[in-house]
Amino acid sequence: MRLERPGVAEDRRLFLLCDNGSVVTMRRFPELTAVVPDLDLAAATLTVTLPDGSEVITVLGSPGERVGAVLFGRTRTGSVVEGEVAKALSSYVGERLRLVLAESVGMGWDEGPVSLVGHASVGAVGTPSDPGGPDLARFRMLVDVTGTEPFEEDTWVGRRIRLGTATVRVSHPLQRCVVIDYRASSGARDWEGVRTLTARRGADQLTLGVIGEVHEPGDVHVGDPVNLV
Repeated sequence: MRLERPGVAEDRRLFLLCDNGSVVTMRRFPELTAVVPDLDLAAATLTVTLPDGSEVITVLGSPGERVGAVLFGRTRTGSVVEGEVAKALSSYVGERLRLVLAESVGMGWDEGPVSLVGHASVGAVGTPSDPGGPDLARFRMLVDVTGTEPFEEDTWVGRRIRLGTATVRVSHPLQRCVVIDYRASSGARDWEGVRTLTARRGADQLTLGVIGEVHEPGDVHVGDPVNLV
């Protein structure tokens, strides 16, 4: 994975707009978590796999209508992607959706280009388990770390860490919302995540994981150490 200052090249490069122009979130359509996208800009294709296993492909042609919307205080802009994928997603949720390809890297993330959480922190809040351990996928993090104490990453706020050959400045704790209640693989609401996190950490600290900004670009691989610098 290559970390540049705006983030990872295709991280959340696509987003959806409702018919009223607002950005689609998992709060409104949690079932979209079960849809698997595969964006290949080099081949100019977008493929999505629906929960029933069927695949739909759209060939990316000339940029469509340029649109913009605001989510979490950030303006997201891009070009509408017409085709079978947009039709399939609209049919799947039962509402007209517009698919948008962000015009540049770093448009899609919510609070920052790098999100990070420790396995120990996820386990400490009683997260439901998958066969391999606590279900980290529901937290939708870019980087997860082993070998730390529960909530140790909170102590990194304001400091720099080395991830592979990249350096990241940890800027703030990551606030959590009801999205963590939903299993990423199915969209099923199977856990009282926000309530559990509140009971574990307190109503004034509804956070899990941290957000960082890329200070020095570099490459990150599975198994790379994480060190304070």
